[in-house]
Amino acid sequence: MSSDLSSRRVIYIDLLRFCAIFLMVHGHTVDVVLSQEYRHPTYIGFNTWLFFRGLTAPLFLFASGFIYGVRFRRTDSPEKFHKIKIKTIRRALLLILIGYLMKSPTPIIISWEGVTYQMLQLFYAIDILQLIGASLLIFLLMEIIARKKQYDAARYLIALTIFFLLANPVSKLIDWEETLPLQLSSWFSQRTGSLFPLFPWGAYLFLGGAVGIYFQRKGYLNDMLRLTQIQLKIGIIFILNAFLLNSLELAFFEKSTFWTTSPGLFYARFGAVLIFGSLFSVLSLYIKRIPKFLYNASKNSLWIYVVHVMLLYGSSWNRGVKDFIGYSLNVWQTVLFVLFMIGLMILFSEALIRLNFALKNLFSKKIKTA
Repeated sequence: MSSDLSSRRVIYIDLLRFCAIFLMVHGHTVDVVLSQEYRHPTYIGFNTWLFFRGLTAPLFLFASGFIYGVRFRRTDSPEKFHKIKIKTIRRALLLILIGYLMKSPTPIIISWEGVTYQMLQLFYAIDILQLIGASLLIFLLMEIIARKKQYDAARYLIALTIFFLLANPVSKLIDWEETLPLQLSSWFSQRTGSLFPLFPWGAYLFLGGAVGIYFQRKGYLNDMLRLTQIQLKIGIIFILNAFLLNSLELAFFEKSTFWTTSPGLFYARFGAVLIFGSLFSVLSLYIKRIPKFLYNASKNSLWIYVVHVMLLYGSSWNRGVKDFIGYSLNVWQTVLFVLFMIGLMILFSEALIRLNFALKNLFSKKIKTA
């Protein structure tokens, strides 16, 4: 494989991650500062923002699954896979831990005096970090089983995706709070305040993993033009299926569950994500080298997520932007504030890189002089 082809593949993946994290920064920022008077379904601008915000989590999850699918498929030797397996488990557990810590009801974790049931609900509610962590563990388990049985891991993940989609409407009928304690029921139910329960959101990561494995195996990541064509075709098929499913539902049942339990919403969002991906693969044909700050930001996507959420919404340790100027800005002020937040997160990422570099140098000097 030539270095040029390899660099294009890395550029594609970094663009995917960069877009995912900064779409999330954009969505959260607008959600916090835009005045209520502009949040009207008849406003084209607001509907456009809603559309892109609806794609943010699927893109974030797809990118996570895709990256690990490529990573697993490029690891053939048992020794290398063992190392990646350990790293994946650590990463997944770290994501779950940080997800809970960000919503701790008190600054001191071991002291929960005065904590109400509503505060506990918020603490145990599943956000995207916990979802990614748990889904990565399931993904890794499928990969381990596939390697032992010498089966195709992509087929396992597609089967898992279908199961999660079919289980979604069924899971909504189950009273999880009566069946399981709050700590577990929050993983399956939105009624306790979970934004991203396992059903159906885990399906985006699993299907992203299957796509990553398939693209890597077929060599599409070494042919960006071919990758663009494949993503466009599959994306359009998914979107057409979403419209077809919704039309059939209206024709036979005279009602639509598109925004609730229908898999049509998953098809539409996943199709749109693949079309987004085709744009990135086209860009990678013309970009010879990704700017360093974009690479650093994609590398630090976890910490950008943590810091921007705490800055905007606040936490047990700090007050957020929401407490000061929440729901008070007009459209142009909101646009400027979004740009400010994105710039601030890029500066934070650069500072984090420099801090890590300085600490490495410091410890290496101490080890040499010890």
